[in-house]
Amino acid sequence: MSAAAISPAVPFQADFAAMAENLPEMAWIASPSGRIAWANRRWRDYVGTSLDKVGETKWESIHDPAHLPRVAAGWADVLRAGEPAEMTFPLRGADGIYRTFLTRVQPLRDESGVITCWFGINTNVAELDSTAIELQQQKRLLEILNRTAASVAAELNLERLVQMVTDVGVSLIGAQFGAFLYNIQTRDGGAYQLYTVSGVPREHFNKFPMPRPTAVFAPTFHGTGIVRSDDITKDPRYGKNAPFKGMPEGHLPVRSYLAAPVISRSGEVLGGLLFGHPDAGVFDASDEQLIVGVAAQAAIGIDNSRLYERAQREIEERKQAEEGRLVILRELNHRVKNLFAIAVGMVTMTARTSGTTEIMAQTLSGRLRALAHAHQLIRPTIASEDQKAMHTTVAVMADRILAPHVSNRELQLGLEGPEVSVGPNGATSLALVLHELATNAAKYGALSESKGQVSLAWRIEGRAMVLNWVERGGPAIEQPPQRKGFGADLAQMSAKGQLGGTIDYAWNPLGVEIELRVSLDRLAN
Repeated sequence: MSAAAISPAVPFQADFAAMAENLPEMAWIASPSGRIAWANRRWRDYVGTSLDKVGETKWESIHDPAHLPRVAAGWADVLRAGEPAEMTFPLRGADGIYRTFLTRVQPLRDESGVITCWFGINTNVAELDSTAIELQQQKRLLEILNRTAASVAAELNLERLVQMVTDVGVSLIGAQFGAFLYNIQTRDGGAYQLYTVSGVPREHFNKFPMPRPTAVFAPTFHGTGIVRSDDITKDPRYGKNAPFKGMPEGHLPVRSYLAAPVISRSGEVLGGLLFGHPDAGVFDASDEQLIVGVAAQAAIGIDNSRLYERAQREIEERKQAEEGRLVILRELNHRVKNLFAIAVGMVTMTARTSGTTEIMAQTLSGRLRALAHAHQLIRPTIASEDQKAMHTTVAVMADRILAPHVSNRELQLGLEGPEVSVGPNGATSLALVLHELATNAAKYGALSESKGQVSLAWRIEGRAMVLNWVERGGPAIEQPPQRKGFGADLAQMSAKGQLGGTIDYAWNPLGVEIELRVSLDRLAN
């Protein structure tokens, strides 16, 4: 298709032809098969061709080879669909430079609906791409700073904290390497200096002595200001101190240099961040501001780490004692409530199945004694004596803990599984879990009914024991409990924290089904 293809036959077409030729955007017309046949002045000037040679231009030649397969496949899809479309890709100009264009195409049809040609517009979005890249870079820097602030606030380990800060500084400003020299306080009031390195192996620094407060380093170590130099070897402060008069032999080459002091809220200089690059003029004012921000975050983190360590040393024993006391009080309160509930249930259940008061008294006394035996298994959580005597099995524990809650052992209780040894610590935790499950079954579940049944089956899977607790014959379950009590929390903590496992509940309408998974090593401990 030549320029004559859009030559005017009537005045309206003449206006269209003139408008297309002089559009400020690059415009073109392609044949139904997709081959460019005409292009306006802006397109021809950009590509570097003339009107009569537009049809000879191979469109593949002006596309970036790296993007050509994607563009070709996309253009083929557009031709098959026969619908308007848009794509973004680079085009090579007459100067050999690729610039990104947004291309929109529209099919033109005759009266019968057959596509006669394609009309396309190319809009230069290279500047938008550049802006987008810059915004993306700013976004990346902000994300790094935000993550750093959050991580520094959460990190209380001094060594990990200063390494994190050094790594972030190198990443933010594009330094080849960075170092963080910081002071460590000893318990006797003394101090010594350590450092972290990022960007290069630590061996590059191990063979050199720690920097001294020379003219270059003094502002950093004394906390008097920032040092930024496009070429530190030409800085008037450089090379003034013996014995090296500059960088010692074998030191990493440094031209661009940026350093900032890390100063505590109290005004104490905690250390200094130092960054270098072998090329000159790498760091600018924005890099300086970034490092000032990183240094401020580092100071907050180090202050927090010191406060934490100091507080830990001062209150560790008192905190442990207080936490133990609160746990004991809370558990004792919970167990007293449960004991009253269990006692009431036992009296009711025993009265329902006893013919005389003598039989009732005898049966009830036996059940209360069984309950006392079961509680002996969990006594070490409240008092630490006799723990060395705690050796039993899962079957013995389950039988002893559930015995006070059933009126007919044979009909109401099922226990099945291999012999699994339970050590002193494991017995305490497992007893807590089984006791809570039995208590709930007696108060709300299958064991609250005279014909209710509880089945326990356990098996070994690798280095874990899996115990399935199934209740049937109790009140129908309409929905899971809306509130979780301390007992459930205690069972969860014991299963996960002490036994290294999990406890999961399935609220079957016929009765609750529970799966307890615990570590065999923890159980035998």
